[in-house]
Amino acid sequence: MTMSTEPSNLQGQPAPPKGSSRAQSWGGEIGAVALFALSLIFIFGGLKLGLGSFFRLGTGAFPFFSGSILAVLAIFVGLHEWRSKGLSHPPDWISFLAIVAAIAIFASTADRLGLVPAVFMSVIIASFPDRSLSLVGKAILGAIVSAACWVLFIRLLNLPFKAFVGM
Repeated sequence: MTMSTEPSNLQGQPAPPKGSSRAQSWGGEIGAVALFALSLIFIFGGLKLGLGSFFRLGTGAFPFFSGSILAVLAIFVGLHEWRSKGLSHPPDWISFLAIVAAIAIFASTADRLGLVPAVFMSVIIASFPDRSLSLVGKAILGAIVSAACWVLFIRLLNLPFKAFVGM
């Protein structure tokens, strides 16, 4: 085993040169701000839909609580990135945009098509950047997640979603 004389970060990658500028590595902070903005959309959208009561959750409870968790995580990511010396690897903006598109598709189709088709399409769109899974694999994943959402949200939690509109 050979030993390197270069300083390295926790992932074993060479550390940036001592004279490198911090200004060139703001990708993590920008990503944290984007996640926080997305969490606010979830939180306010959930409040608009209605939280319901403790024993009878409304349709806005899940987006509200998931948005709240996302906000806390975004704050931690932003603080960590701000305190660190820079990114170990660049942000994956394509994956981030796929997630945002999947959320937009779900939000725009859940009422018109139903929970199952909206979740199916969201999973397919969110998984597009993953090249390790074939299109058939993505469709199978979408079907499994859709079925799980139907069981959890409609059957077990009895939330006022329709599995398919018109049925």
